[in-house]
Amino acid sequence: MAHFILKNHKSRLLLIMVVIVMSCGYALRSDAQYSRGMSDLEMSSLLSKKLQKSGFEADKMIRFFDPVSIRAFYEARDYRPLWNDTEDIRDILGIFEASWTHGLNPNEYHVTQIKQFLKEGRRDGSGLELAVTDGVMRYGHDLGGMRFDPSLIKQKAEYWRMPVDGLTLMKTVTASHDYVQAIKDFAPDNTLYVALQKELVRLLQEESGYDHVLPMGFGGSNHFIPGSKSKDVVSLRIRLGVQYKPEYGAENYYDDNTASAMMAFQRAHGLEPDGIIGPQSLAVLNRSNRDRMEQIVANLERARWLPQEKPDRYLLVNIPQQLVWAVDKGKTVFEMKVVVGMPWRRTKEFTTEVKGVRFNPNWTVPIGIKMADFLPKLKENPDYLTEKNIEIIKGYGKEAVTLDPHAIDWNTVGWKEMGAMRFVQNPGDDNALGAVRILMPNIYNIYMHDTNHPEFFERGQRTYSSGCIRLHEPEKMANFVLGGNGDWSPRDMDGIIATGKTTEVMTSKPFPVYIIYQTVWLDGKGQIVYGSDVYKRDRELIDVLAAMHGYYLPVFGNADIVSVDGEHQTALAYNN
Repeated sequence: MAHFILKNHKSRLLLIMVVIVMSCGYALRSDAQYSRGMSDLEMSSLLSKKLQKSGFEADKMIRFFDPVSIRAFYEARDYRPLWNDTEDIRDILGIFEASWTHGLNPNEYHVTQIKQFLKEGRRDGSGLELAVTDGVMRYGHDLGGMRFDPSLIKQKAEYWRMPVDGLTLMKTVTASHDYVQAIKDFAPDNTLYVALQKELVRLLQEESGYDHVLPMGFGGSNHFIPGSKSKDVVSLRIRLGVQYKPEYGAENYYDDNTASAMMAFQRAHGLEPDGIIGPQSLAVLNRSNRDRMEQIVANLERARWLPQEKPDRYLLVNIPQQLVWAVDKGKTVFEMKVVVGMPWRRTKEFTTEVKGVRFNPNWTVPIGIKMADFLPKLKENPDYLTEKNIEIIKGYGKEAVTLDPHAIDWNTVGWKEMGAMRFVQNPGDDNALGAVRILMPNIYNIYMHDTNHPEFFERGQRTYSSGCIRLHEPEKMANFVLGGNGDWSPRDMDGIIATGKTTEVMTSKPFPVYIIYQTVWLDGKGQIVYGSDVYKRDRELIDVLAAMHGYYLPVFGNADIVSVDGEHQTALAYNN
């Protein structure tokens, strides 16, 4: 299974530890003692006066993220200060500075202000107190789910994990015996998420590597095959890390060794590993480390939208990967190829519940497909629907009537007229849904089903549907859905399908299905794979984050990368 959804990482602590020391000529005092020059009682009085004052949120030093929760939090604790331990403040500052490894922006958590307060040793310690608390609230919010208006990317809040309010977050922190650890625990700990963080750091370390390689074009060829020649082969070897040897032939010759490296590259990027450099492979070859870092940021963002608690049983579809996994009690029962929507008829991202299976389903054609696909054919051939075993029905129930396609002037039919007619394809060999439809109610009318076009499953890129999810082995999926029913047997399915009649069998225990969009995943060996952004949703998401200053990537030229002891640790010092 691609370990990227709800599987917890076995060793989260110290898997990635990024220490960022800003070179502003300041370091926290080694004795970890910071005196604010007043007692807790004096500080409480100061906080009380400050927070009860109208307009406190207009502080020039701190741009408060959640002033309402700040006021409520301190009011509930009688304005007692929380951050009395400078060592805790130091650790929290380090967490904020390393937030870029989550695809976040350290500047949103008052890093500069906190350091300034500490450096100046102000007698008025309320600024430091409030900056840390507000930073924790913002940090927890940003790690807690979808941190912006879902409509900006045409999503709906009810499908995804959303952040809790700042007061609830702070109650979680203060309920812990270890405040710093509680803040660290805001972050997901599933295997993919941790691997994405490691990859982001690795990309920064290697940013000076192949980014200087000039973009390749191979003379405009859309099908550059092994044995061909081009001046860009020299750049290709640099990009792939292949050392040229005279026995390979001319430097511009695309030899077998370079082709083998190219196939490995294609495999690692979710491409057909044939060694042929076509448009898709070329686009990936020409991407910079910065492009990849932004891709990682987008995937870290989406990974936080998923629930952190694992259900016992669920289905998971990853659209770019064009695969579905069936999971039971934390173990993958099977993975299966799927066909997803075309780029202009996209499969939506959402979550819902699987309720059961409809065998020998009929198919009511969506109006968009009726207008775009069926109407042009009906204008030429009114028998088209009859040939496909499709009836035209107007009205519902007792008032429903079947229309004769020859009695309709299809040249005068528009959206209004088409909306008044239902095209219903009866069960049978021609039915677009095949013999199995998984019942998973949703507003998009997207479901998983069998297909009468199995040939698409043999292709590497399987984006051919009109939005629904076609299953390579629908009978296996039906048995998984109904396997929790004590009286269900695969033989029952054979008998039901043989009748040719539409029959629904509901599962005794509905379970969730997650339809997600992750363009970076882990292969069976736990290695990062960069997939294709088939719907260009990465760019859409990055643009939203950029507009809200939601992520920050250090510049390699200002970075000093060193190794430190410990499991998979990286220390990074960079100039602000």
